Amino acid sequence: MAENIYINTPMRHNPGSAVKDQNKKCVLNKRDGVYLVVLLSVLLFLSLLATAVLAHLYYTSNTNQLIGCEPLKNNSNLEVNKPSLPCSYKGLPEKWVQDKGRFYVFSSDTKDWNSSRQRCQDLGGDLVIINSSEEQEFLAQQIVTFNALVLHWIGLTDHQTEGVWLWVDNTPLNNNVSWWIFPPDDDDIHDPMGEDCAVINGYVKGEKWGDISCLKTQRSISSAICAYTT
Repeated sequence: MAENIYINTPMRHNPGSAVKDQNKKCVLNKRDGVYLVVLLSVLLFLSLLATAVLAHLYYTSNTNQLIGCEPLKNNSNLEVNKPSLPCSYKGLPEKWVQDKGRFYVFSSDTKDWNSSRQRCQDLGGDLVIINSSEEQEFLAQQIVTFNALVLHWIGLTDHQTEGVWLWVDNTPLNNNVSWWIFPPDDDDIHDPMGEDCAVINGYVKGEKWGDISCLKTQRSISSAICAYTT
């Protein structure tokens, strides 16, 4: 009868298995590192994007004080006869009003013509250009309403060529659409500097324009077109 003989054979350790486990851990660590780098890159990109958007919004809101309006000179192709939508003005002490797609600001202080125009441009518009009798009467009535029965600069001058009256957008004055109290005469006898800039008043019935020296200080009317296209 054969006997079963048992021999305790020591288990052999496979060194290759340990190397494989170590390599697997290295691969996992590298992969985790790649994921971390990608995640940090995405977060950095989103942070930069958010900063850029906020900077753009801040710049846009502070470039012009006119909210919902754009400079008149950049909106010549807009249809101003579209239904009027409300404009708003941020932190402005002067009187203002919106009518038929245009936004008007009546200054409370007085400046010469050039300084008044610069003031209008700083607000995002320009000195007012009057294109119709309806607009003319509307502005005159606003002057009366605001209890400012004084002269106001408008965007009309002949300082480049005497007798050639141009609006601030360089379009020539249509004499059929003008309201001079007296024909402009450049009275250099009473004013050696001449009378090259136009003003409007609200207390004279009918014709309401006059020409005076551009160096005199008057109130002014700024205008911009509301930039609504819908």
